[in-house]
Amino acid sequence: MARAFTSLLDLNGLLRSGSVKARGLVQEAARALEAEAGPGGAVRLIFLKEAMDAARAVERELKRGRTRGILQGAPFGVSELLQTARRAPVWDPETQAQDVEDAAAVSRLRSARAAPLALLASPAFGGVADGLGASEDACAAVVSRGLLPFAISLDFNGNVLRGALRRGCWALRPTFGTVSGFGTAPLSWTLGAVSVIARTPDDCGHVLAAMSGADSRCAHSPGRTFRFAPEYARPARGLRAADAGAEAGLRARLERSVAGVTAAQKPPGMPLEILEVVIAAEAGEALEAELAQTGQSRQYLEQARGLTAFEYLRAMRLRRALQDWYNAVLAEVDAVVFSVGRWVAGEPEESGESVAKEWFAAALLAGAPVLACGGVSEHGLPGFCLTGRAGAENTLLRLAAALAQGAPPSEKS
Repeated sequence: MARAFTSLLDLNGLLRSGSVKARGLVQEAARALEAEAGPGGAVRLIFLKEAMDAARAVERELKRGRTRGILQGAPFGVSELLQTARRAPVWDPETQAQDVEDAAAVSRLRSARAAPLALLASPAFGGVADGLGASEDACAAVVSRGLLPFAISLDFNGNVLRGALRRGCWALRPTFGTVSGFGTAPLSWTLGAVSVIARTPDDCGHVLAAMSGADSRCAHSPGRTFRFAPEYARPARGLRAADAGAEAGLRARLERSVAGVTAAQKPPGMPLEILEVVIAAEAGEALEAELAQTGQSRQYLEQARGLTAFEYLRAMRLRRALQDWYNAVLAEVDAVVFSVGRWVAGEPEESGESVAKEWFAAALLAGAPVLACGGVSEHGLPGFCLTGRAGAENTLLRLAAALAQGAPPSEKS
């Protein structure tokens, strides 16, 4: 499957031309995914019959000349942190399967004629018991290896972003509330954001556009629909960026791509500690019964129970102050760039990475969009993250494209 296309745009062109049939695409992907479906593997379930039915419908549409957008006929993966219809969710296995609806994001992707093909593993509910060390490796692994064009999951502590950084693909965590949280695991009601892992930044934008929009079933769905249109964002040469720990090669490429680069301030206070308190309190309360089942998670639960209302409210007050600071900084620049590749990989930190970690946590607490690049060898890109003000996804995607194209001839060869 990895040889058939390099992006959703390429795949859509192949399907529309008839060079690739939707059912053949699903069958090929399912065969590749079967090898990942054993104990401890990345794949929990393969929805072959459902996906084949959807592919057959796409073939009928294309035969009649009915095109429904770039996601038409694309199979994708769904993390077990999101509900899929008629299957009890992993965080509430006692639920009657027939009563379970698709998560809002899954439902909207089906409406765009994309087909969920696999339920992907998210060990220990996204690693709540492991604190900030968790990552969505399963979702990122199947995408980076070309087994599926994209996957979606719930990012609550940077877990989706870390997965992409570890596995060498792209991930977009949108502005909080852009995608409805209906049907997602109750890991953090003030942090959880349905996010996408894909093989290109444009693919992230296309998928986010299909998932976004208002939903009366979700308390934090503001009704804003994201439209993927980076061409209407300001050109990269007109942008201002702040460097919060970009490695030297990335900094040089950034300077060639934008109007100006300044040094980013270190976030005030203790963003990492605030993030840990918020997640512990919210996930611990929501998943008390589940966390009480094993020794490792019981230890995490006891820590969560040890938090007082005073500590949680203080963390939220400090978070509000951090959000105000973040918004003030982003009023002066269009994006902040930082490298966290060595930290994510568990390697010794380099100079500047402590500031990058604080920015990583600050962006999550601010509910801001974050675009992660796990390093793209054909463009000579290292692993890095971009963040910006709320609603700045198109700006980040346009800047990412400029950075990918910004290598001098010696780097491209």
